[in-house]
Amino acid sequence: MRAPSKRSPWRRDFSSVALESRRVGRYVLQMVSGSPEVLHRLQDSDFLGALWVQCLPLLDPAVLAELYAEWTPAATDDEDEDCLDLGGLPSFLRTPGRQNLNGLPRRIVRNYLRGLLAKVPRTLLRRLAVQDGAQPTHPSVRLIADCAGLDGIETMILDFAEKRALTPLFSDFLRETSSNGMRNNYAFLASALGLPAAALKRAFGRSGTLRNLGLLRAPGVRDDLEDFVTPDDLLTEILTLAPESTEALLAMIVEPAPASAWSLPDFPHLQREGERLQGVLATAASQRAPGVNALLYGPPGTGKTEFAQAVAHAAGLGTYRVKTADDDGDGLSRKGRLGAYQLLQRLLRGRSDCLVIFDEVEDAFGNGGQDVLRALFGGRPASSHGEKGWMNRVLEENPVPAVWITNDADSMAPAFLRRFLLPVAFTTPPRAVRRRMVGRHLGDTALPEAFLDELAADDLLAPAQFGAARRLLDLQPGSDPVEAVRGGLSATRRLLHGSGAPQRRQSATPFDPAFLNLAGGIAPGRLAEALQRNGHGRLCFYGPPGTGKTEFAHVLADALGRELVVKTTSDLVSKYVGETERNLAALFTGLDAERSVLFLDEVDSLLRDRREARHSWETTQVNELLLQIERFPGIFIAATNLMDGLDAAALRRFDFKLHFRPLAPAQRLALFAREALGSAEAVDAIPPLLVRKLHSLDLLTPGDFANVVRQRTLLGEALAPEDFLRRLIAECRWKEGVGRSSAVA
Repeated sequence: MRAPSKRSPWRRDFSSVALESRRVGRYVLQMVSGSPEVLHRLQDSDFLGALWVQCLPLLDPAVLAELYAEWTPAATDDEDEDCLDLGGLPSFLRTPGRQNLNGLPRRIVRNYLRGLLAKVPRTLLRRLAVQDGAQPTHPSVRLIADCAGLDGIETMILDFAEKRALTPLFSDFLRETSSNGMRNNYAFLASALGLPAAALKRAFGRSGTLRNLGLLRAPGVRDDLEDFVTPDDLLTEILTLAPESTEALLAMIVEPAPASAWSLPDFPHLQREGERLQGVLATAASQRAPGVNALLYGPPGTGKTEFAQAVAHAAGLGTYRVKTADDDGDGLSRKGRLGAYQLLQRLLRGRSDCLVIFDEVEDAFGNGGQDVLRALFGGRPASSHGEKGWMNRVLEENPVPAVWITNDADSMAPAFLRRFLLPVAFTTPPRAVRRRMVGRHLGDTALPEAFLDELAADDLLAPAQFGAARRLLDLQPGSDPVEAVRGGLSATRRLLHGSGAPQRRQSATPFDPAFLNLAGGIAPGRLAEALQRNGHGRLCFYGPPGTGKTEFAHVLADALGRELVVKTTSDLVSKYVGETERNLAALFTGLDAERSVLFLDEVDSLLRDRREARHSWETTQVNELLLQIERFPGIFIAATNLMDGLDAAALRRFDFKLHFRPLAPAQRLALFAREALGSAEAVDAIPPLLVRKLHSLDLLTPGDFANVVRQRTLLGEALAPEDFLRRLIAECRWKEGVGRSSAVA
């Protein structure tokens, strides 16, 4: 083997060259050898400098010193106008390529490189390849290749991407080649790696591992060579933290999932769903069945993450939770998190003792509003067939079972939703479950039981807020515990829902079914038994205000052991066309039909006779509500004061229509005795004149008695039976349309 010379200045032994410099120099020489047209860029000083600096580590030091000694005098020759002099220019204003040529004659260096690289000896390339080897020089790239099962071509591309990201002067060289366009970039990259361009195209394809794992960004048709092979967020993060072991890599993409303090019995309202998930996930893990995914969806704070942990524990599976943020607290991008998930799946493949949890999934499957922006600016939504295909494969090929958690399933495309084998809807838990959760968080404190019951009765308080209340209480050891918890929850409630406390219905008089005057073909007790036995039913309560419709709904729900969900028209009607229909659909579909009773008050405004509709949206609202009533599998109660205006089709959908009438004569006397005389048994003590007057009040209702009792409470004084009756008469006259001046004081 000949000694190095100016005609062949290459080192004979490259083992002493730094690994990164040797690999980059090899890529450059192979590119120049396979795509000699790149040498046309030698006229550009920036490219000349970038190329020169990549060649330097491969040149023999003795020959290089000889060349510098020969060129330096030429650099001071005044006649050499091609000499580059940067002596008076600050270094931060010099481009990297020009800095590398500082003090050297460009013409001589250019001609030397042109002659040297015009035909790179094959023996040199083979010798360099043998001594350089095929292993990635960066330990994290080797780790990814091993854990992800990358083939040789994918590993070489990843190594090239790492050099482009971490070796600035190599990145400058790629940019200065001025290569752009898919064809040119693939040709140059194929030359640099010594691979066929067709193999590179397959590796960069949508179904390729590098794209699936979110390691590389998709190459663009207008990219130059520098941007053609660009690490995506996940690879950038890995290269920055440089993990060197599988455990370190796992720690990068997985966040701790502490053992849940909850177990499946703590979710009695999800008993069937929990048992199904436990069985399916355990079997899928043991059989290593691919494509098994559960989706837990519902409002924030309803216990989805705790439920996932409880299911995993019951199934005997460990959990790995994909990180929602990096170590700096910055969230990974959508593709970064999905890439971390895909990489985690590959790290865990072959195991039968674990599952993966992916929280905040809407970040990964939503479109982030991009289509909306395109529409606003007159563009067409981008085609997403390829991306959808990739996402579908994510849900069909995962070797380890996964549980995905989202607060907003509506933001996910139906094509994705259909691929979840085990969807589970989460709603606000029933009162009994909320009471158990309140006790779990706050039961060992000094808070009275009545206050804990009050918290559980508020259906807008999510389970997560009880945990926050406990933290707040622990941080205020010297404060009144009730005020500390109430104040914290009130502030959060006002922030989330606009009101610091629930608007509870407080009756001025105790409710007694004995004062219901019902007509409808079924007694209240028998109705409750039928609903308890069947678990579903559609009822219409109609009649004048104050006859006990809402109170009876509460009593009926309590008798059935269910929570009464009360909604009025104002909760559902929107000024935007179509929004009311969506609100109705969300109300019925988002309800726990097995453990709740839905009570829709003032339903007459939503079920008006369609023959009298003046606008199309009035008809669609009626249609939507009728459809939801027809499909609802639980117990639904509609209440109205105006039965005559209801649509005929609505009347046919109710199993029972209960008419709540004003009090019968005997009921009037008994209720008067209870409220005016202190006992319902004191009917005989009512003076005959008052009895005759009570018999004449045919419109008298329990609500009228409640109004008079509130007046008595407000005045803070007792009312004689005669005064009590006069106020009842005044209430009846108001209903008859008599003016305020006719009221009896």
